Amino acid sequence: MVRAYLELLRLPGASAAAVPAALARLAGTMVPLALLLACVQSGRSLAAGAAAGAAYAVGSAVGGPVTGRLMDRAGPSRVLCVTGPLAGLTLAGAALAAAGAPAAVVPAAACAAGLATAPVGASMRALWPSLTDDTALRQRAYSFEATLSELLFILGPTVVTLLATLVSARGALLATAVLLGAGGLAYGQAPAVRARTGRPATAPGTADPAPKDAATGRTAAATAVLVAIALTAALSSGLVVAVTAALRDRGSAPELAGTLVALQSAGSVVGGLLYGARTFGGTTYRRYLRLLIVLTLALAALPAVHALTPGLPAGWALVLLAVLLVLSGLPIAPAGAEEFQLIGEMTTQGRATQAFAGVGSFIALGGAAGSALTGLIADRAGPGAALCMPAAFTLAALLLSLAARRAITRAVAPAPAPVPTPAVAAGDPTPTSDL
Repeated sequence: MVRAYLELLRLPGASAAAVPAALARLAGTMVPLALLLACVQSGRSLAAGAAAGAAYAVGSAVGGPVTGRLMDRAGPSRVLCVTGPLAGLTLAGAALAAAGAPAAVVPAAACAAGLATAPVGASMRALWPSLTDDTALRQRAYSFEATLSELLFILGPTVVTLLATLVSARGALLATAVLLGAGGLAYGQAPAVRARTGRPATAPGTADPAPKDAATGRTAAATAVLVAIALTAALSSGLVVAVTAALRDRGSAPELAGTLVALQSAGSVVGGLLYGARTFGGTTYRRYLRLLIVLTLALAALPAVHALTPGLPAGWALVLLAVLLVLSGLPIAPAGAEEFQLIGEMTTQGRATQAFAGVGSFIALGGAAGSALTGLIADRAGPGAALCMPAAFTLAALLLSLAARRAITRAVAPAPAPVPTPAVAAGDPTPTSDL
């Protein structure tokens, strides 16, 4: 398994881009908790710290696709030379303002930092196809990216907690700002990234090379996949709320919900590593459907077991829930890999960064909606119904993907080879159409 990923990172230019990209993305996962702890340590309320983290998330969701489009047009290196230092400086400003500035300054600085944060993960996903023509290696690259995302979401809060304990919460936020800016800047200077010079904007009056009906079908397919991605993001955020409600209902400490959900992320990392180390046949779309079916069934076991074991001692119920969460996490990263593969297959290379950045925005929106909806269900119908929501979100993603089957399969089908036009010799009559 290790050899399979080393083969991927040994591609010319791969490790020089992947390492700083991972550092910049790690910083992105550190920001919300670092902002929260810095605000609380400075005497502000939990609500103020949460608002600062939300402001950063909103800024990233809004600014990501815009910056991604600029990276596609002008080349990522040029854009990152500006956005890297700008994101780091504005986040450092939020750290310095956490102590005595007016209440609105910290969320405003956090939002500005989010707007300036370039979608490095999206750019890295767009970079892989230019590093190899091997289909198996590309599939492995998307598995690597999905698994890395899960791993970073585990490592980010852990690193912040460690820094806040050893130094201070504000020091942790300043370190996050430095890592965010330096990581983005270093990624932009990687040789493979600098080689991507971007594409020119379409000149006025220039026709789209794709037929209008084909472009419309591709848009419908991409929209269906993006909404399915948002639904799978909703399952992860909703699961935190559902597990918290289930723990409280069974007499366990609700504070353990974060640890239990982290176990699911650990299962996702293991599943992603195992999945990426092998090459699976069939189309990306079919592999994605199979993974959604497995994920739906695995998540459906959570409310079923909760309903069938009401008299189980709290300790045993906790252990059983932990095991089920680890098992349900195994297909998450593989499903994410196939989602990104689908988006990559239906997107032209010149718009890939913008498309992958748009995926990040849909993930953020889906996560927010999943948390809010599951919380509402937990309050009105109880923890059993809340535990049904992750499986319901995944089932909805599956049904939507099936309903859009024709559009998706057409969008990812290879374009037909152009028919060569026979040359016309001098003196020959001009060819006419066969009408």
